[in-house]
Amino acid sequence: MALKGKTAVVTGAARGIGYAYCRRLAADGANVVAVDIDDPSDAVQELEGGDHLGLVCDISDPAQVDAVAGTVLDRYGRCDILVNNAGIFPLADLDHLTIELWRKVQAVNVEAILLFARAFAPGMRANGWGRVVNTGSGITLTQNRDLAYLTSKGTVHALTRALANELGESGITVNAIAPGLVPTEGFLGRTRENGPTADEVFARVTALQTIKRQSVPADLGNALAFLVSDDADFMTAQILHVDGGMTRTGA
Repeated sequence: MALKGKTAVVTGAARGIGYAYCRRLAADGANVVAVDIDDPSDAVQELEGGDHLGLVCDISDPAQVDAVAGTVLDRYGRCDILVNNAGIFPLADLDHLTIELWRKVQAVNVEAILLFARAFAPGMRANGWGRVVNTGSGITLTQNRDLAYLTSKGTVHALTRALANELGESGITVNAIAPGLVPTEGFLGRTRENGPTADEVFARVTALQTIKRQSVPADLGNALAFLVSDDADFMTAQILHVDGGMTRTGA
């Protein structure tokens, strides 16, 4: 119960990696606010202990982010841990990527991090303690050709470092977890015409890993538990690759 008394806000929390984050934070004693564009109420009902809350929010809309922040601060008085996990990853190559889709990906995957940080960092500063953890991606070091998504995740890594530089003197750490390939609903729902099946993709990736098993969302939850703990007090501005050794070096 290392996080007892602390409040954590997790975006993209209704399923997959985000829900694994919620489960781990709740198990460690935190009050968890699960935020998702889809109603996360059912997911919240399954969390153990604490005073948990599910909120629907389009995180690309600044007004909706402000409304979520207001609800959190009214109910709990603080946000100690901010986990920016929500993201979208449409398949579109250069010939089919519209400027509207490009901007939507950046708004959800990048700008929302800035909006939530702006909302909750003042309270963290006042308390002299805070943890911000963003979900990056190991995709930035691959030959992947999903232009909008890859660019957004590279920017997430840069924004993580920039926020860490600004907030470090206030007792706030900012890091990112960069997963490898994880069998979530979001990934399994992606299909590319005449491309490999999900099973074929996972087989190829697992063969390249040092640890020869498929990643699961709980692997990311375990990494998160460390980053938000007092044990990680001296760790900030880092991109932590949690991918079974797929990434041996990089940024």
